Amino acid sequence: MKRPLVFLFPNNRMDIGGNSAQMRFMEACGHSRAVTAVQYSVDRRGKINSQDFVRSNGSEPIYVIHWGPDVPQLLAALNGKDVIYFAHSTGWRMRLPSYVPILCVSRHTMAYWGRYAPNSYIAHVPNIVEVKKVSTASARDIDVLVQVRKSSRYLLEQLVPALQDRCRVTVIDGWVDDLTAWFQRSKVYLYDSLEHWIDVGATEGFGLPPLEALANGCMVFSGVNDALADYLDPGFNCRKLRVHSLQWDVAAILDAIRNGGPCSPDSLFHPYTTQQVTGRLSILLSEIQRFFEVAGPAERDIEDLWEGRRPSALQRLKGAAKVLCGASHPVPR
Repeated sequence: MKRPLVFLFPNNRMDIGGNSAQMRFMEACGHSRAVTAVQYSVDRRGKINSQDFVRSNGSEPIYVIHWGPDVPQLLAALNGKDVIYFAHSTGWRMRLPSYVPILCVSRHTMAYWGRYAPNSYIAHVPNIVEVKKVSTASARDIDVLVQVRKSSRYLLEQLVPALQDRCRVTVIDGWVDDLTAWFQRSKVYLYDSLEHWIDVGATEGFGLPPLEALANGCMVFSGVNDALADYLDPGFNCRKLRVHSLQWDVAAILDAIRNGGPCSPDSLFHPYTTQQVTGRLSILLSEIQRFFEVAGPAERDIEDLWEGRRPSALQRLKGAAKVLCGASHPVPR
């Protein structure tokens, strides 16, 4: 019997980032088993109200969580329940017990948890992308499209002003319900998110906008940080942004506007279609249900490689960084 899934969402952030992607996962899971979305609340002290979702209703569900900052509290509230963690990003400075399976939206994220949760059930389930590939030759009245959200100071304060006198630049501020329509009007899309993720202290877990832009025939200039490296291939399906100097970036973008750029093959988008992701989820959910049946009662008896080792490993990393960068350069923490 296939157990139902209860997807937990923070009640005031349903329309952004990982939440909107998680909604697509929930719909895909609904093709093979019963699913329910439940919104939980956080009180004035920042404590999650577990009464929102921990109920006894006869059929024991599997709970699905994803919102990084809330994961430790959610796991505490769901103590004794079977829980799946959908990892949409990394770097939230948390440890996960090995009885919580981790489904990762990118290979970057999977590699992270493969290192820091080596005893856990880990698998890759990419995000679903609405693929409506159109020709780059179609009429496009915007040369360069930029979103303020997640954009770097370099992009907004230096590159955009340098381009505005040379081509048609549109800067979107605020949330956009239909970004696809903007991509289909634009020749070039600029995406520079690394500064945002450094400030947050986490990583780009997938990077939906650049892939959606490519799917809609828009040329992408982007960093290749974190999970963007999963699918971006500079020189072949995109161009690298922030290359050495403002002069280089401006020249490369203007050249792409005039002469076009790399075209993305249809095969690039195949793994992200609803059909492919739904098939992967059906297989993995069945296996995870068996995991709970077999591993749940079993005692944990595999050595935790990070137990008592993290401080010394970090010190070795810092020492290596000093050797490579020189004492005058700051060492990452």
